[in-house]
Amino acid sequence: MANHSRWEDIKRERAKLSDDARIGVEQDLALGQLIYDMRIAADLTQRELAERMGTTQSVISRLEEGGGARNRIDTLARVATALGRHLVLSFPSEVPKRLIDAVQVA
Repeated sequence: MANHSRWEDIKRERAKLSDDARIGVEQDLALGQLIYDMRIAADLTQRELAERMGTTQSVISRLEEGGGARNRIDTLARVATALGRHLVLSFPSEVPKRLIDAVQVA
């Protein structure tokens, strides 16, 4: 991710969290990493993705650092649209063993 020192701070603080809070942080970080990976694969800068979404570069930075998108389906839908992807929400009775381009949050 872009901000190494912030990443190290988050990992250090994560060790102090309750199990439920730690899982939430790990899910947020995994989602941020997925957004980063898709943006890089699309050969876009944070500023270019922000322009496509109608937002600012700082919002993209926060998303990629694992913050700002929690429980915001509309934000994730805008990311998907800006990257030419689809956002799929699912409530299956069983989760597949491997999900491609996905983050399991529940």
